[in-house]
Amino acid sequence: WTVYCSGILGCTDTLGWNYDPLANIDDSSCVYSCATLVCEDFDSGIGNWTNNGWTLDAFGTPSSSTGPSDDITGGGNYMYYETSGSPQTPVTFTSECLDISGLSAPALQFNYHMYGAAMGTLNVYINGNLEWTMSGDQGNQWNATQVDLAAYIGSSIDIMFEGNYGTSYTSDMAIDNVCLAEMGSYGCT
Repeated sequence: WTVYCSGILGCTDTLGWNYDPLANIDDSSCVYSCATLVCEDFDSGIGNWTNNGWTLDAFGTPSSSTGPSDDITGGGNYMYYETSGSPQTPVTFTSECLDISGLSAPALQFNYHMYGAAMGTLNVYINGNLEWTMSGDQGNQWNATQVDLAAYIGSSIDIMFEGNYGTSYTSDMAIDNVCLAEMGSYGCT
């Protein structure tokens, strides 16, 4: 009689924010409290975000007729998806666990830059749910948007930005000034 064992590493504690019901071997990765994000402008790096294919930059993308030439405020960093050559697609950029319990009408607010004739699609997922999407050339400027997070009141969230390749190198997209705040408190008043 032969017994074969296979283990799935992960958080096995049901009290952990990142509990994995498929895990049968605890890997000490359980998270019991979440960070509080006010704003991330990437000027000091990417913090505790997990990056799978985006680029931290401050000087404009190397391709012409696509991407930003600077960050939203001028002189700082932003995250962008380089689509020249044989780009990875999709690329993802994911936050750590974030606590939104202090917000009564929570919203995700951010700036995006999607300039280029072959622009692809930028998706935003909250806890794995698609909550916002934009496709195509949006002009050579930074645009502001906010995503209503009312469905997540009373819970913790993670945010994932997903960049998808368009049809050629002129599909460099970027994000900057990612904030969690009260709905409606963003943009021109």
